[in-house]
Parts: sequence; C-alpha cells; structure tokens
Amino acid sequence: MDLGMQLGQAQRLEQTLSPQLLQSVTILQKNALELETAIKEELEANPLLEMDEGGDEFEDVPERDETEVEVRESADREEMEFERGTLEDSADMDYDILDNTSDADWVKRLEDGADNADAPFKDLNGKDPDEDWDNPQKDREASLQDRLLNQLREWNGTHQLLEQLSENGCTEQHFRELVQYLIDSLDENGFLQSADEIAMTKVLMDNDRFIVELERVLRNEIPLSLASLPVAEAIHVLQSFKPRGIGARNLQESFLIQAMAIDDFPKFAIEVLRDHFDDLMALRYAKIAKDTGASTDDIQQVVASLSKLAPHPGLQISNAPSQVKVADMRVVEKKGHFEVECFKKQVQRRLRINKTYASLLDDKNLSKKDREYIQTNLSKANDFIKAVDNRFTTMEKVMRAIVAHQKDFFKKGPAYLKPMILQEIADEVGRDLSTVSRVTNGKFVETPFGIYELKRFFTSGVRQDKSGAANEVVGSAQILDTIKKLVEEEDKKKPLSDQALADALEAMGIKVARRTVAKYREEELKILPARLRKQV
Repeated sequence: MDLGMQLGQAQRLEQTLSPQLLQSVTILQKNALELETAIKEELEANPLLEMDEGGDEFEDVPERDETEVEVRESADREEMEFERGTLEDSADMDYDILDNTSDADWVKRLEDGADNADAPFKDLNGKDPDEDWDNPQKDREASLQDRLLNQLREWNGTHQLLEQLSENGCTEQHFRELVQYLIDSLDENGFLQSADEIAMTKVLMDNDRFIVELERVLRNEIPLSLASLPVAEAIHVLQSFKPRGIGARNLQESFLIQAMAIDDFPKFAIEVLRDHFDDLMALRYAKIAKDTGASTDDIQQVVASLSKLAPHPGLQISNAPSQVKVADMRVVEKKGHFEVECFKKQVQRRLRINKTYASLLDDKNLSKKDREYIQTNLSKANDFIKAVDNRFTTMEKVMRAIVAHQKDFFKKGPAYLKPMILQEIADEVGRDLSTVSRVTNGKFVETPFGIYELKRFFTSGVRQDKSGAANEVVGSAQILDTIKKLVEEEDKKKPLSDQALADALEAMGIKVARRTVAKYREEELKILPARLRKQV
C-alpha cells in the first residue's frame, strides 16, 4: 500500500466573499460605537479618505421638510426590491457596486468629494439625518462580573492565608485565578453553576487540580467542608464580595450569607434558615414551631425578617447594561403616521474622497508606483463609504418593515408587541435572513416607549386553540405584561399559583399552559413562586 505523496487534479464549485463584500458584512454588523471607531481607524489608515471640514460645525441645522412620510406597506415593498445574490451574505451589498471602477470614473466623482450617484444608498426619507446621534439610554454601569473583578483586584489576603496557600501548592496568582474562575461561573442571579460537558472536557484537559476540585464541589460530588484550603478559601473570598449572597450554590446558602452580614438579623431566624429551610419554603410554620418550641409570633417574625434578603442577589447589578445603548434610528409619529429617521453622526456624514490626492491621477508624470498606491487607496475609500452608507440604508429598510408589522406596539405600547420572526422581515425587504440578523443585533431604535434593540421586536407567541381562532397567536410580550399585573394586584396573603395565573389568563381569553406560565414567571419576570410570595 502506497502511503506516499501524490499529485492529482479535481474540480469543485465554491463561492467566496470578495474583499468588498466582506467589508460590507463587517460594517453591517457593527453597532454605533464600533462603527465610529472603525471610521476613525480608516481615516487614519487611508490618506484618500477624509472628513469635510468646510462650514461651521456648530451652525444650525436647516429646518427639515415636515412633509408627511407615511409608512407604506405596499409601496415600500416595491421601493425596497432589488436583486438578490445567491450567497448567504450576498444581500449585504448589491453586486453591481462591486464592479471595478475606472480611473476616469473616479475622477468624475471628486467634485463633491464622494459618489452621490448611488441611489440605493441614499436616505429613504429623502433628507439629511439629524445631528442627534448619541442617545444613550442610561449611564453605563459595570456588569456583575466587572464589579466582582474590581473587588478581586482590590482584595489583599492576609500574610497567614498566603503562607497557608503556598504550603498547599497554590501561589497568590493561582489563587486569584481560582476566584476569577468562580466569577465566570456565576449565572445572572449570582449563583455558582457547574460547567457543562464541553467546558468540563477543557477543564480536564488543562489538568488544573484545583479547578477540577472546584467543579466537583459545584457538582456536589464532594462537600465544601472536605475541600482543600485553596478551593474552600476561593469560594469564601467570592462570597465575601458585594452584593452579599453572591457566590452561593443555592438559595439557602445565599440567604445565610446575607443574614450573617446583617448586624441586627435575628439569631433565631438564622437558625431556622440553617436547620429548617425546606419547611420554611413549604410554609410549614406549625411544624417549625413544634420542632423549635417557638411560638407562632416568633415564626412570623422570622418570615418578616426574610424581606431583608434578596432571592436573586446578582440581579441587583447584572441587569445593568454592559454597554452604552446608542440609538441608530428613531420612530416618530407625524400626522397619524410613523416615520423612521436614521441618525448619522457628523463624522460619518462628512466622509469624502481627498480631492488633492485623487487629482494626482491626472498627472502624466506620476510614477507607476505612486499611481498604483493612489488607485488602491481610492478604491478602498470608495468601498468604505459605500459600505457605511449601505449599513444605514439596510438598517432603515429593516426598521421601516418592522414598523409596518408592529403598528400596535408604536401606538399602544410594549404589551401589544406581536409575534414576529426574522424570516418575515427578510422576505419583506428582500434581504437574506443572515443580513436581517446582523442588522437587528446590537442596533437600537428610539421609540415613544423608550430605546429598544431591534431584535426585541422579534418575539415568540402562544398559539390559541379556540374555536374560530385556530390560527390566532398571542404575543409573549402581552402574556408577560398580563402575568406581571396579576401578580402585582394579587392578595399577598393568598398569592396566585401558576395554575391560578393560567386560569386567570384563560378567563381573559388567553389560553396558556401552566408550565408556560411558570417558565415566563421564573425566567422572564424573575418572580418568585406563590409559596415564597406569601405574606403571613
């Protein structure tokens, strides 16, 4: 059997992304802040690209034409149609703009500093965008992991602890890595979660015995009391960070951590949490009173003291946005119709070709090397301007289609958000599904009800199984809003169970299974079950 090298021929059909198309895809998926950074980097790297510095930067923006721009469902479909490519990403840019352009054509475009003949890339509203680009929703706050990592940097172990760690074969740097590993293992509620099978395989391959032991503790394969000093102390250090309750492996441990940190927390309540937690959660107060010999009033005081504890400590800061939410567009109502306005910052609006450098192409004495350099960068500058314009145009087309599908949301509020999938909008605007996915991810729009990420408009729903309405679907946003209101208005001494919530929804004409209600309540609304909401 010959196992040596051989030379052969084969035919195959494949498609690859051109550099221009790849750049367009990259620009398309950038959010507002990333785009601004990309523009600044391109300006520094390409001498043929510049910003128009003419005019007073602070002069008043001319008053815009207030002519009604109606969201037209049928007319817009015709306006939005254009040729589709066969590649998955081909819709990100029309292939006709990728054709090579001659030097003469480039020179003709220099008078205005950019190619203004590309009608597909002009604003759909037929006017310049507002100066109002930066529209942060809230001041940036650090995420849960960021806060904890900052506390880890400020943590200083005692000399005695560091010596003990060293005796157990763990350096201070390695110990900090153990704590950081635990921080990365926290869920959004602030509880420690064991690694999945794929991550666990990597842990075993890394062959770090302390990390492996940490995972065994998190999986309850060995009790924390029998863990090695570095592992036990890593968990204790994390649990000492704020907010209190962080780093617990379950709700009971989190409550105990918080209770121990409160100076005036009743000692009897701590005893009940430690020794009778299951009975406490099951509301078996009489049994607790019998086992402890306490009175009913004492048990009621224990339950009242639990109001000081947070069942989801991580949510106190994990809800904070991890980045500034900058709106790329806004939807405004004018004369009863909704209009999409696309923001473009001045640095982007004033992008143009450097006429001084480009005019050198007319110089017959220009060397071949210099001519090639100018032509290459001129082509890159044109492609970059087109890619940026294409991003805004595609984003605006998608947003206009979303507005057409979600009119009730913009008229009445988030509770009226209809179920919608990406494919619907992709078919509407004539773009590929992957393009719509890139456009909606990380892009924000300012609405009458706040700033929303575009992907928030795509929600699931629950199909109703009622006579005459077999195809009716109720959006999850409406169900969530209704469940939230029912819980807020319930009798706190007799809170509604998941089945009671399902029955109440059905009485309102919304048929939802009990397990669906439980999922929405727990995962989406972060509302405790009825037995934990009950007030004695």
